Amino acid sequence: MLTRFIQRLAARLAGSAAPAPAAPAADHAEAPAASWLVVKPGDLIAMRDAQGWRPVKILEVDPWPDGSAAAHCLSYQPMAEAPTVESLAHAEVLIWHAPIDAGSFGEGWTLIGNRPIAESERIGFLEYLKLTDFPRYLEATGRDAQSIIHEANAHYQRANELCAQGLKLEGIAAYSAAVDLFPPFPEAIDNRAFTHMELGNFRDALGDFEESLRVNPDGVAAFFSKGECLMRLGELEAAEDVFAEGLTRFPEKSSLFSDFLKQARGRQASAKNKKA
Repeated sequence: MLTRFIQRLAARLAGSAAPAPAAPAADHAEAPAASWLVVKPGDLIAMRDAQGWRPVKILEVDPWPDGSAAAHCLSYQPMAEAPTVESLAHAEVLIWHAPIDAGSFGEGWTLIGNRPIAESERIGFLEYLKLTDFPRYLEATGRDAQSIIHEANAHYQRANELCAQGLKLEGIAAYSAAVDLFPPFPEAIDNRAFTHMELGNFRDALGDFEESLRVNPDGVAAFFSKGECLMRLGELEAAEDVFAEGLTRFPEKSSLFSDFLKQARGRQASAKNKKA
């Protein structure tokens, strides 16, 4: 899996190019220029409300094909006095990163100025990229994919060894170290989830299987085990929905999903009879 990922990653990086800025959406184009801020990286903007001034710094702007754009923002704590470029240099950060519709900075927003983005201000944005767009994270940080994946795989192999020795909690920590380095690592996420299941931590396991499916939607083991966790947690209707979907989503495993679908429905019927 990792070799294939590196090949896909290399192809993407070789062909990557920054998208051309898109024209503003039609609804914004019709708005008066004075009521709509066109933001760019480094811009410091603020809005005043009942709690004071709410300053925001624009870290990056991503245009979309439909003409809209997402602004990646750093938000500061509300301020009693009108913020300035100088005062914001020492302001306390409230939220390190939040993606916001770049067309939402309309009436009430004020441009304060522009200040270059410090490396320390990018930590939230980089963590967001790491979790949602790993190739772009590598581009933004200049880190080497091969070395990251090699280190993550070392943690993964160590986790397998620890779990084989019965050291489940230590194994979970090692799987987590692998995933922290390389978030799109479904094998490590799945194994951490299975270890949680062995310990009876079905809620934690469920969260891991859902994370795994975000990385790899075609993961049949993660999808089935999500349903099993729901059933163990007593969430029988949700488990039934998972197993029913699995019948059509993974027809090669229809027998397995069918068996557990019957179990989920049987447990629901039994629970209803007990209440009657």
